[in-house]
Amino acid sequence: MKRQALIAGAVIVLGGIGAGAYFYVLPMFTSGDTATSQPKARAVASTSVLGVNTEKGAELRRLLARLGTVQDIVVQGDEGALADQGRLLSEISAVVRAFEKSDWDNYAQVRDAFVYVLSGGDYGVLKPLANDDTRHEADRTLAQGIIKYAQGQTSAARKLWADVDPRSVDVSLVGPFALARASLYIGNDDAKAIALLDEARLACPHTAIEEAAVRREIPVLVSKGETQRAMLLLTDYLRRYGRSIYAWKLFRDFSAAAAKRDEFDGRDMVEKLTEATSTADRQSRIDLLLAMAAAGLPAGRISLAQAAANEALSLKPDSAEDLDRAMLYQAAANAPSTRAAEALSALRQITADRLTGNDVEIREVAGYIAQTVTQNKFAPASDARNAETEVSRAATELSRVSTAVKSADAAIEEANMIMSGTKK
Repeated sequence: MKRQALIAGAVIVLGGIGAGAYFYVLPMFTSGDTATSQPKARAVASTSVLGVNTEKGAELRRLLARLGTVQDIVVQGDEGALADQGRLLSEISAVVRAFEKSDWDNYAQVRDAFVYVLSGGDYGVLKPLANDDTRHEADRTLAQGIIKYAQGQTSAARKLWADVDPRSVDVSLVGPFALARASLYIGNDDAKAIALLDEARLACPHTAIEEAAVRREIPVLVSKGETQRAMLLLTDYLRRYGRSIYAWKLFRDFSAAAAKRDEFDGRDMVEKLTEATSTADRQSRIDLLLAMAAAGLPAGRISLAQAAANEALSLKPDSAEDLDRAMLYQAAANAPSTRAAEALSALRQITADRLTGNDVEIREVAGYIAQTVTQNKFAPASDARNAETEVSRAATELSRVSTAVKSADAAIEEANMIMSGTKK
């Protein structure tokens, strides 16, 4: 299926010649006293049992503060901090699992337990609270919602959180709460998700919460056609969080969304992005450009892929892997053009054993196209017809996944006319 998608994108390009054309969610919940007998009652913050810090509570708070600091370091690109994060999550789990029933009477400790789970901790530590029928209904509902959220049960969590009043939470928890809720609406109610992500990033600037909010918001904005806002956030992200160990997720998701939008099929977007991020980390810029080129090729976004690959090469990648990928994408973009022979030569210099994943298929399809176009340009008429027949077979095979061209024969004929100068 992947190979068909890649070939389909390639056939679209040939036709175009003829046509002319759960990280860092720190929670936020507090307990509620709302009477459950009242219809449509809202869950609100409880201040009835604030209590004083116990020894376990003080240790929990200290470890959570350290965890937040470590997570902020992670999004600045320190991979070594991941080990500290894992160790802290284990230590916090031990503290919360040692809670007795009376410990759950302390509001601050309940809140901190929520923080732990929504920071990537073991949701099982909340089961004593969620299953305790003697607790306030709002407390149990919040705990149950967090468990569902941690389990990835989006619909169930969204339903359980529906009556939580965001204004009832502590001011320090506004951002984390907005981030948690936003993740439940992406793909379901994107407008609401964007509003919540805006709230999260503005409430917690320069933190892991902001990084996660921006990283999730940009692809949603692109999908909704809010290109200008998306590009502004993307350039800012590259400058401030480009070295985050999670940046690759944004680059992947942004590129996939951009490849579906017509406004990105050209050099303009790449040029504007390059200019706006000239002071950002060079490797981060290369990673983004390679992701854009890789996503653009199967979608038939030839101009986007070519511009991104060319710009990546101009930044002079340090690693042999990045250099190979940039050369591959550049050659693949040139394959269905007057530079097909040049592309074929470049592709032959990149061996398959130096590539991984979809890049192997990109090389295969690009080589097929470049060879077909080159043979059709220089071969005798009989051989050219044979080449056209081969392309026609590919078009037949892909007729179910691409309606962009009726026949690859026609695409090759158009390419011939363009390359010979008889059609412009």
